[in-house]
Amino acid sequence: MASSVRTRVARRPMRSFLSAADVPGPRRAVESELSRLAAVGELARVRKGLYWKGPKTQLGVAPPRPLAVALRVAGPGSGPAGFTAAAVLGLTTQVPATLEVAVPGKAPVPPPGVRFTQRDISRRDLKLTSDEVAVLEVLRDWPATVEVDWAMLASSVRALVERHAVRIDRVGREVQVEHRRSARAAWDRLYPLVVSS
Repeated sequence: MASSVRTRVARRPMRSFLSAADVPGPRRAVESELSRLAAVGELARVRKGLYWKGPKTQLGVAPPRPLAVALRVAGPGSGPAGFTAAAVLGLTTQVPATLEVAVPGKAPVPPPGVRFTQRDISRRDLKLTSDEVAVLEVLRDWPATVEVDWAMLASSVRALVERHAVRIDRVGREVQVEHRRSARAAWDRLYPLVVSS
């Protein structure tokens, strides 16, 4: 079992998360070996049952970014919210003291320094990326969390679309079930600016 776990860890890409559920075998035995690998500096323990394979430094394994941890814990369809969303998209210079993450469905216990906000489960069903969620969250909060005008917002979203980080059709589908009317209105205003050039 130990050899199987070590092989899985070795094949795992650098800067990636790993949990006992990712490794076939008896859960307790897998968890025990992952814990041992963390103790000898091959992995970093992020929280119970979750580990990080990162580059090694003189101080040990370089830890993951707090937002990356939050998104992994939150699960598929999650993404930054509030000022965190605006900061990720480069739309504000403010650095939030607490990271905010929108979670589809019931939110798990967040990591320290993170606040989870519950959103519609459809975000998970649509397999939205964290960037797509960030765009939706900025539209929900417009203009409270940003320091830019509509043209700059459109330019930022257009660049994400061109890099295939945001699928405009998926965001549009999610906007249709958005409960906040102002978010739907903001999307109607933004969409023509994003697709016009």
